[in-house]
Amino acid sequence: MLINLWYVACFEDEIPEGRPLGVRMLGQDFAVWRTGDGGVACVSNICVHRGGALARGGVRQGHIACPYHGWEFGADGRCRKIPSLGLEGRIPSRARVDAYPVQLKYGMVWVFLGDLPEAERPPLPDCFDAVHGATGWRTVHGRFDYKANWQRVTENGLDTAHVHFVHPAFGNPDAAVVEDAPVREIPWGAVSGHTFTSSEKTQKSGALGEALRESGAAPQGRRKPQSEIQFHMSGLTVMIHQKITPQISQVIFSCKTPVSPTETTTFWVQARNYKLEPEHDEERRRGILTVYEQDAAIVEYLTPEFVPAGMADELSVASDKLPVRFRAMVKELAGRGWEIDARALAQPHDGPARVVPCPARRGEGGWVFDPLPLRAR
Repeated sequence: MLINLWYVACFEDEIPEGRPLGVRMLGQDFAVWRTGDGGVACVSNICVHRGGALARGGVRQGHIACPYHGWEFGADGRCRKIPSLGLEGRIPSRARVDAYPVQLKYGMVWVFLGDLPEAERPPLPDCFDAVHGATGWRTVHGRFDYKANWQRVTENGLDTAHVHFVHPAFGNPDAAVVEDAPVREIPWGAVSGHTFTSSEKTQKSGALGEALRESGAAPQGRRKPQSEIQFHMSGLTVMIHQKITPQISQVIFSCKTPVSPTETTTFWVQARNYKLEPEHDEERRRGILTVYEQDAAIVEYLTPEFVPAGMADELSVASDKLPVRFRAMVKELAGRGWEIDARALAQPHDGPARVVPCPARRGEGGWVFDPLPLRAR
């Protein structure tokens, strides 16, 4: 798992009013809450006093309050109140928890988990800007939990060849050739494409099928849907723009958050430019859920569980260009010293708690907890 990247902690509408939300990312626990001024804050879940779980506390005047002794922390992680000291008591300078930068975009809460200064952080992806909230498009969103490694899950989303064998609703095993499409580099990611012949055996159902019939689109077997696929390292984002006909399109924008080395949550938003009435939303949600369930039936049983360290330790072919580029970029960022040492973290430890380091640690001492161990390169 990598630090110094943006990850989606939750959807904005998942944060309750007046209390924090506990989330788990990179094998660590965090607390997210509304600050009362329209903003959202995120801090390490562990109170520096006696280890209380901040996410189980409350929110008081925009501050998060520990449920154990009532210590209150601001969005910057600094303690604002220690009830046992009274109003005149001096708050120690070390009374602070790691606080992480937060941005709100596409209805998601993005948290930067790392200690890079702002100028060195990757940007958030902007590939979804053209359709999210745009006239003529409607969105639905949700989440899906995989019992699988984040890298395996992300690579699956970039894999065009598996579609024909894992997703019968739109795959076509009788025409499973994947063209040798070029891969175009973008900052912090890459883009490629895929064109395939839809199967005559499977007729589209639901809102999409109805829209295709109403549009007079070519029958199954003569349509050649096109997909543009791209990834961005912020959020471990995968976006697939499916151009089903010249008039009918849908876009699936998904972010993969490593919960632990063997658990991944996908936060997704689907945009469609057909059947915009709200009564079609639930059917669209069920369709996305079915796709993820089909993927989970494969990626949760891959061997080995983790992506091998060597690029030649699994055999790749031309259709794997985009997943291979993602794999290479992961190795590149790990080579910068951004990879959490999961083995070291799993060893018995009788020292202070260890947390994801935040940007405020750069040049500042006096922290109670230690940063997570990172793999040396």
